[in-house]
Amino acid sequence: MQKNPMIKIVRMVKRRPDFTFAQFKEYWLTRHAEHERSAVESTPLQKVVASIATGEVAMGAAAPPFDGMVALYFRNLEEARTTFSGPATAAMRDDARNFVARDARTPQIFADEYLVSEKPQAAAAMKASGQLKIIRTVYRRRDFGRMQFRDYWLNTHSKLEEKVIETTDMQRVVATFAIDEYREDPDFDGMAELYFNRIEDIRAMFAGPVPAIMRADEENFVQMDAPAVRLVAEEYLIAEKGKT
Repeated sequence: MQKNPMIKIVRMVKRRPDFTFAQFKEYWLTRHAEHERSAVESTPLQKVVASIATGEVAMGAAAPPFDGMVALYFRNLEEARTTFSGPATAAMRDDARNFVARDARTPQIFADEYLVSEKPQAAAAMKASGQLKIIRTVYRRRDFGRMQFRDYWLNTHSKLEEKVIETTDMQRVVATFAIDEYREDPDFDGMAELYFNRIEDIRAMFAGPVPAIMRADEENFVQMDAPAVRLVAEEYLIAEKGKT
């Protein structure tokens, strides 16, 4: 298990009502990406990753609840706070209004992430553009503190995730946790990103026994009746410091 030393800001977004899904995706990956790359070059922002919904539903969802998710990576919490809201990223934030719905709810957390498990060759096989994954957010059980929730996931639930990696076509599992600096409850406590090479691999896994096995253990630390985001997406590395 590997902890990413950086802090990330995760934000879910919906497309502007007058945008088709194709227009939303095209704008993000071309015009908006230019602002994100500029921010990486000129600010402490280290990396930008966009996850754009495919339209596929997962784990009982009726429709994708969001059209995309952005993850902004920083070296530490202070740089995340000052850069995200500061003038150096104003152009990036302003341009988001050109394709992201203004009045839609946009869940957001400051977080850290852990690579829980992956297949031996997964890192070499992962694509920088269009890597397929499932995003799922969760809330901790009401009687659990944030540290207790994180520790159970990383020390106990992760053993099941490692078994799924070994026995299915899932390639990688990444867990994300809202950091402890929140004075109030965050928009969600945790997020799982499950990586696959093909949509058929996702469908096959969720048609089998794995979901029921995972849900049985989730009852030990997850608030099962809380609203969760379930999203099938393609991941795009927009920019990363030191890389072209």
